[in-house]
Amino acid sequence: MDYKKQQRTEKIERLESKITDKQTEFETLSKRIENFDKGTTALSQMQNALENAPEYQLSEPQGFMTAKSYKSKVAEPLIKRLKSLIKTLTVRCFQAIDDYQRLNQTNASLYRSNERLKSQNKQLTADNNRLREEIKDYKLLRKVFGSRQIDSLLEQARHSKQRGTRFRNKENER
Repeated sequence: MDYKKQQRTEKIERLESKITDKQTEFETLSKRIENFDKGTTALSQMQNALENAPEYQLSEPQGFMTAKSYKSKVAEPLIKRLKSLIKTLTVRCFQAIDDYQRLNQTNASLYRSNERLKSQNKQLTADNNRLREEIKDYKLLRKVFGSRQIDSLLEQARHSKQRGTRFRNKENER
């Protein structure tokens, strides 16, 4: 009965862990979708501004305007605005690349840590199963020989082990 309760408790803990992992994954994906939507909106606004905003349009020359004055009054300011926009976008692009690489490194580190923890978990699960089998044997011995006799045997074993440890320590001191 206790074993079944323990098994159910462990199963519930595993399921709760999975639920927590899935909730975290869902939150992460939700944030990514939100960021993607924001990026798509910003890109659409930028495209619209480049196509329609008057500050990014080359205006028609006014009547009797020389090429030199058209260049200095209309074309050069437009080119400066476009260069500024390109610089801003380039900086943002490099920042995004840097963030991506940093996140990639963090992800790789977390992956390695996760693999190490999986390995430890497998080892601990195997140890746990082995110990459960030993407990079954121990409970069987208690049932067959009685608790008093088993307790006295354990006490004798502990005393002989302590004596052996003391003897080895004295030998090492000499």
